[in-house]
Amino acid sequence: MVWQQFHIYFTILQTDTTMTVTIKDVARHTGLSQSTVSRALNQSGYVSAETQRRVDEAVAELGYQPNWLARGLKGQPSRLVGLIVPEVSSLYDNLIIQSVSTMLHQNNYGMMLCINNEDAEVDLWYLQALKEKHVDGIIYVHPLSGSNSAFVRDLARQGIPIIELNRRREEDLLDGVLADNVQGAYQITNYLIGLGHCRIGLIMGQTELTTGQNRLAGYRHALHEASIPIDPALIRVGSFTQEHGEAGTRDLLQLDARPSAILAGSNRILLGLLKVLNEQNLHIPDDMSVAAFNDTEWLSMWNPPITTVDIATEEMARLSVDLLLRRISSASRENKPRTYLLSTTLLERASCKKVNHAGG
Repeated sequence: MVWQQFHIYFTILQTDTTMTVTIKDVARHTGLSQSTVSRALNQSGYVSAETQRRVDEAVAELGYQPNWLARGLKGQPSRLVGLIVPEVSSLYDNLIIQSVSTMLHQNNYGMMLCINNEDAEVDLWYLQALKEKHVDGIIYVHPLSGSNSAFVRDLARQGIPIIELNRRREEDLLDGVLADNVQGAYQITNYLIGLGHCRIGLIMGQTELTTGQNRLAGYRHALHEASIPIDPALIRVGSFTQEHGEAGTRDLLQLDARPSAILAGSNRILLGLLKVLNEQNLHIPDDMSVAAFNDTEWLSMWNPPITTVDIATEEMARLSVDLLLRRISSASRENKPRTYLLSTTLLERASCKKVNHAGG
């Protein structure tokens, strides 16, 4: 599996380096100098609107694509950015990939996509490869297993701008863009409390990561504020997977005093939760109220539609690209790192019902 990923990675590079149309061809086609064409292509320096139009039309007609790798090897800005994410199959990661790619393209940057599969060894290979290919910067989601903090910090000290996305580890050195998971978990737990639920199950992924830590913190804060004792038996910490969702749901349903509502810590955990409720012929919300994190299209189409906390995924991607390009273009990169928290939105649907305290 790892070899297949590496093979895809190099196929992308080979595609960029075997193009026959060069900047000389574009200059010849337009009757402009190579330096003028270069300014238009790189959006560096002044070119008139008419000149930009002629270059853009020539690029489209000739099928020109910049050789980013060759630029980096020559010591010039490669205009390539590396994006490292856990996977492509999840809807969240897929939206991040699409949004980052679109925004980079709009700014005349190429993207090298690296999938670490939550594996630290694969992750390190990609980090090393991105360094060797002289990318101008990296947008980075840490893997769940293991840590490559030492190498990441070394890259940053060598001057490669890195933005941490969604998961935070190097807050003293790198900029980070996160959803406000404390707020999101507080919002949705407080909503359930407002409906009368006193026993709220939480099925959560790894708390070694900021995502799990902060969602657990928000959940606990809402209960504490409402003077509801925190029952460890209602909290199932494991992984952000469907399998953990299934196992956690079965554990909660076996409790003598089972919860009246369950909060799923991710879409995949939610899938496991829904599967078990269906197997046991338990209906939402009559038999169990259900809420989740990370809104996706299918949650609104489920029967009944699932109440969730929406994370501004596209805005996270936009801000990550904007921050990275600012760091790349900045003459001085000594500014203190910043953490940007994007607010969450509670989407009330039909999967949660009001209960009295006896039923909660």
